Amino acid sequence: MSINQTPETQAAWRTVVTQAWGDESFKRKLIDDPNGVLSASGIALPEGVHFVVVENEPQRVHLVLPVSPGGDISVTGMPLTHSDYDPGF
Repeated sequence: MSINQTPETQAAWRTVVTQAWGDESFKRKLIDDPNGVLSASGIALPEGVHFVVVENEPQRVHLVLPVSPGGDISVTGMPLTHSDYDPGF
C-alpha cells in the first residue's frame, strides 16, 4: 500500500523533507509520528496503514523490500518491465 502520488502529494512530501532537513525537532517528530505529521501536512494516508520514516546516512542507506505480490511470480522467458515492478523509490 502506498500513498497516491499526485503532484500535490509530491509537493507536500518535498515540503516535509525540506523542513526535516532544516529543523531537528520537526525531523524527530516525523520519525516518531509519521502518520500524524504526514496527515497534518495535507498528505492523504490510506486508512489502517502505519508509515515508518527512516533517515539515510552517508554510510548507511535503507532499501525497502516491497510486499510480495503473492501467487506465481516466476518469469517465463519474458523480461520484467518497469510496469511489472514498482521498486518503491
